[in-house]
Amino acid sequence: MRADRLARSLVITPDNRAQVRRVMGIYLGYRLLLSIVLTLFLLTNLGPSFLGSSNQLIYNYSVMAYPLLAVVSYLLWRSNRVTADVEYTFAILTDSVIVAMMAHASGGTSSGLGILLGISIALAGLGLSGRIALLAAAFASMAMLTEAHYSIATELRMQSTYTQVAMLGVSYFALALLAHGLSTRALRSERLARRQGIDIANLTELNEYVIKQIQTGVLVLDQHQHIRLMNDAAWSILGRPSHVTGRPLKAVSSALDAELRIWKKTPSSRMHNFRAIENGEDLLARFATVGETDQPGTLIFLKDASEANTEAQQIKLASLGRLVASIAHEIRNPLGAISHASQLLAESDDLQGTDRRMTEIINRNTQRLNQVIENTLALSRRTPPDPQPVVLQAWLDRQVDDLVSSHALSREQLQLHLSPADTTLVIDRKQLSQIIHSLVENAVKHFDRSKNELRLILSAGIDQDTGRGYLEIADNGPGIPADLVEKIFDPFFTTRNDGTGLGLYIAKELCEMNSIRLAYLPSPVGGSCFKLRFQGAANIGQRL
Repeated sequence: MRADRLARSLVITPDNRAQVRRVMGIYLGYRLLLSIVLTLFLLTNLGPSFLGSSNQLIYNYSVMAYPLLAVVSYLLWRSNRVTADVEYTFAILTDSVIVAMMAHASGGTSSGLGILLGISIALAGLGLSGRIALLAAAFASMAMLTEAHYSIATELRMQSTYTQVAMLGVSYFALALLAHGLSTRALRSERLARRQGIDIANLTELNEYVIKQIQTGVLVLDQHQHIRLMNDAAWSILGRPSHVTGRPLKAVSSALDAELRIWKKTPSSRMHNFRAIENGEDLLARFATVGETDQPGTLIFLKDASEANTEAQQIKLASLGRLVASIAHEIRNPLGAISHASQLLAESDDLQGTDRRMTEIINRNTQRLNQVIENTLALSRRTPPDPQPVVLQAWLDRQVDDLVSSHALSREQLQLHLSPADTTLVIDRKQLSQIIHSLVENAVKHFDRSKNELRLILSAGIDQDTGRGYLEIADNGPGIPADLVEKIFDPFFTTRNDGTGLGLYIAKELCEMNSIRLAYLPSPVGGSCFKLRFQGAANIGQRL
């Protein structure tokens, strides 16, 4: 297995071709620079005195040939006509011959010129295959050995030259293996870093996509409270500011910046409602630190306070609904028996006046209790909304007719105003009809007809500021006291002795299911107004 790994490490792979080109460029540049320096030394006589000391003619020819060979090698490489292996083999072969000749003309191995080949071998080990690096070491060793043998044969050098050449050859092979080992390790590290960089980039892109798609507003701040990231929900909540990235949070929302400063001073402080922009919705902000540095960033979650309160209420009431539904099922059977017995008792001819009034009370209260049970069960088994396009003009006309007949009203008592006339909403028409009937029934039940005649105004259309649909039901009744407004949508809350306290609660629940905001609007001149704000954009005419 070690032999296999060694063999693979000695071969150029597709993964390190970029590195091969870089190293080959450095090597060829080094040869050009070296040839230019040697040529300048020759022309100016400024070089070391030992250069050409043994044979000036051979030295001169070697130095003059070297730039030509370096230029030829560089041009061949730039033309892409030869591979890196071939190019380097030609270059190291010529270098070995030229350096050996210059060393021979300058005093042999002792001149130190053989070290120039060590640089070439090291570069081969760093960028090329291990086989080429070992081949370069062999070429260089053979060249220097040939020079030493020739010098000894011609009695120009001593026998100790062989020892110097041997040590130099060992250095060549050691450089080749060491440089290649370092190159292999560096290449693996670079490959790993590149893979991890790609993974991090993909993960960052995925995180940004997820953050942008979620409905909760999300902001990411750096240590200087400058905005690094903001998703679409947060952008819309903060009033759609321009050029948010890189801007300080205070410049985008001073109110949110103030909340952040409070949290930094007391991280355990309880969240409270605030408004990020004037005339905006009440918001809740949740903060968290990101990063493990001494100066971490900040992660901010923004949420509509009304939605948060609604979710909390839904969780609280879900268990209550299941409990009430189970109790209702248990009550229906005995309640039915009581109602049936009371009806049979009322049919008796022997029943006296007082007893007959008692049976009427029993019947009336059993009917009331049964209505409470029916409403409770309807809540527990309600179906999800099925939104469909609804043209309000024709649909509301039918609703008005149903309201007039079911509540014993005249057509003059219930007025309809629609603007524009061709408004179209996408809504569950059955559940919207139930909402309207519940609100109108509430107005009828709480109106004292002995004092005045009930007037109802049903208005609908498109809000010009938001471009969204709305529906209002206003009456001329006594209105709701200010201290009771917060309780009117609570289950089983009623101010009437014969009321169930579920009408407005059911209307509120149905609105939440259909993403409709239901609010009570007091009138300064008396009366009540319930307004439905539809969250989806309204359509007009053929634009549906």
